[in-house]
Formats: sequence, C-alpha cells, structure tokens
Amino acid sequence: MSFRIERPEPHGGRLIERVVTDPARGKKMAKGCPALDIKPTLDENGVPVRNVYREIMSVCYGFFSPVEGSMKEAELARVLKERRLLNDWIFPYPILFDVSEEDHKKLGVTPGDRVLLRLKGEPFAILDVEEIYRIDPLEVATKTFGTPEDNPEVVKEAFNKKHPGWVIYKSMHPVIYAGKFTIINEPKLRPPFDRFWFPPRKCREEFDRRGWRTVIAHQTRNVPHVGHEFLMKNAAYTGDSEPCHGILVNAIIGVKRKGDYPDEAIVEGHEAVNLGGYIKPERHMVSILLWDMRYGNPLESMLHGIVRQNMGCTHHMFGRDHAAVGEYYDMWATQILWGKGIPSFGFPKPITEVPYGLKIRPQNMLEFWYCPKCGEIAYSGNCNHSKEKQKFSGSFIRGMVSEGVFPPPVIFRPEVYKVAVKWWKVFGYPFVTPKYLIAREKELEVDLPHMDV
Repeated sequence: MSFRIERPEPHGGRLIERVVTDPARGKKMAKGCPALDIKPTLDENGVPVRNVYREIMSVCYGFFSPVEGSMKEAELARVLKERRLLNDWIFPYPILFDVSEEDHKKLGVTPGDRVLLRLKGEPFAILDVEEIYRIDPLEVATKTFGTPEDNPEVVKEAFNKKHPGWVIYKSMHPVIYAGKFTIINEPKLRPPFDRFWFPPRKCREEFDRRGWRTVIAHQTRNVPHVGHEFLMKNAAYTGDSEPCHGILVNAIIGVKRKGDYPDEAIVEGHEAVNLGGYIKPERHMVSILLWDMRYGNPLESMLHGIVRQNMGCTHHMFGRDHAAVGEYYDMWATQILWGKGIPSFGFPKPITEVPYGLKIRPQNMLEFWYCPKCGEIAYSGNCNHSKEKQKFSGSFIRGMVSEGVFPPPVIFRPEVYKVAVKWWKVFGYPFVTPKYLIAREKELEVDLPHMDV
C-alpha cells in the first residue's frame, strides 16, 4: 500500500487563465468597445466594501477555477440553492458584475456586446456580455449566507448589516452583466504585495522549484500571534509518510471589516515569522489572494479550499471560527462541512466526498493556548489544564496593540510586533478604519501600464 500523496489537479480539471500578455493583442480586443469605469461597492455610509476588480483578477489568473466570469441567472440560482456551478462543480458564492441602472442606460449594452472595463483610468479587462438580468440584492445577500430556518445545522443568527459579507451583496446594483472576463492590460502589483504575488500556475512552479510535493495551506486575515504560528507548525505534521514539505500562508487582500489589521501589516507580519527563524523560510511561503472577504465561515472555507487546491496545495488547516465574524454561524461550522457535510447547503457528505467536490485534504484542528502548568504552548486536544489555560484572544491582543502595550513574546513575536508598529506609523492607527479603506480604494493594490485604445 502506498501512502504517497500527489498534488491534486485544479478544481474543475484545468486552470482558467484569461490574461492577455501581448499589449498589441489587448488593444485590438478592446478597439471600438463601449467603456465602463470600475467603481467600488459602497455601504450606506459611502465606505468601500468591495471592488469587483479583485474578483476579475482572481477569475482570470485561475484562483477561482473553473469560474470564468460573471454568473448567468441560472448559475446564480443554482449556486444559491445547491452551491454548484452549471457544470456541476461545487462553488460557494455568487460572482457577479453589477451595474447601476444609470450606467446601464448610458452604455446601451445588449447581449453579444463586448464592454471595456477601465481601472484607475486605464484599460484593464473586457467583459463579453452573454446575458443581462436583474437581482434583488437583499434576496441574494440572504440566500448567500443562509438563515437559521433554512440552515439550522450551522446558522445561529439572521444576517444583518453588522455582517460585512451580507453588506457586500446587499449593497450591489440590481443590473447584472453575465459573461467571461479577460484581462487585456496586465496590472503590476504594488509594494509590498508584489513579492507575495503567486497566481496558481506560478505557485505550482514555485512548489516544484522548492521540491514541495505536499503543502498545507494556512488561511489568514490576521497579523500572526504565537497561537497562529503553533497552528501552522502542528498542522504541518500531517502529510503522508512524512510531514508536509511546505506551509503556504495565503493572505486575503481586500476590504476588511473595521478593526482587522491592514493588509500591508498582515503579509509582512507573516513574512517576519520566517525571517525571524520561527519557521524556516525553506518550509514557509507567504502569498496573497485578491478578494473582499465575505466572512462566510463554512462557505468561505469552501472557497479557500478551491483557491488553495488550484494553487497546488495538498492539505488545508482549519480551526475554530474559520473566516468568521460575530456569532452568526456555529463556531465549528467549517469543520462540520469538511468532516460531516451540511445537507441544507447541498452537501450530505463532506465536500471531499461528493461528486465534483474538492480533492484537497482538510486538517481540522482544535485550539492552542498557553498553559502555565505545562510551561508551554499547548494543544487543547492534549492539555488537560483547561482551568489554568490562557487563551490567545485576537481581540485582547488587538487591544494591547492599540494601547501601545508590547505583548509578551509568548503571545506575539517581537519581529511581528515591529511590523504592526511600522504600518501603524504609516496609517496613523494599527487597524482598519473607514479612512484607511477610502485611501486604499484610491490606490488599490495594482498599477496599470498606459494603454491607448
């Protein structure tokens, strides 16, 4: 019997790559097309909560394979009901290019037309419109995340405007252009994100260069505290006949809820873990995903599994309250999805065991805490000193950071703390604020070459 685990193929069987690298060809494709400037999705206070350019990037570079563009009405309905695309492959979220009624009237676009999408004043991508339809944003927002009545296994509270992902869909325009995206003017990532940009094909090539056959993914939207570090170290002991060769940190870059860390601090904070030698750089790699996080716990974990399988990972670690905010979902909802399935979301079995499901392997983990009696960072599945435990509370640590208090090294590595302080000085506050989101929307994470069309 062989225990050897090989790298899985991309979700859907092939990587979607819709990026034109020849500027002359890109110009030709865009010539004569009606043009539309990409605008951010704003909440009721005018603060950006999403920019669809990130979804276009993630589709066209293959992170969301096998999705190729904005979903048709029938595909939207199936995703909301069964979490499946029309080609049967599982997928958790609607991917939609929404347009205001005003812009739709100005463009005069009909199915069969091609639209040039501009970003930061430059040509960026084209959308070949196959279908135009309208949605009720409130209905889409509600059906996307579920309700306590329809999804009683995991949904504990009705979603509302305090939930960032619900606000994204609720704030969308009603007109939807469905069709395939193609990037015609390849953007350049801005520092510090440029050195962490590993689209799926490049990521798989990097794994080959490093000699990594088994790789475990770590999802993050946080500057890492020591609990995160020990989660990575211990989850990586899985693999086949030996521990995983590599740990891929994949940081979500995009709009975050107020109070989360800035993206710049997140990526450089994780980089500081290996630069400080806490995990060898030869075994630890930091990368990014452009995505305005939906905070959808089990649904978000499905997207994470798709993305990291497409990037070439063999395993994915999942902890308590994965990609969650508030108490809308059961704190173990993600592990329920991957360990048992959630029938009301269309999965009577784990999503690795259903037809057209995922091939990446889950590593479901409990908590890590500091145990003064054991005198070490302990795994809750091993340590029996629950009364003496000192939990790694992200909100508690953020409170210390905001007060300028240096957390003890057993909680926060000094190299990581220095990164948080560095970006605090740049932005004037250590965490995401409306001011930060508005400023980031003006710059985004990319620059585009000038292109005359």
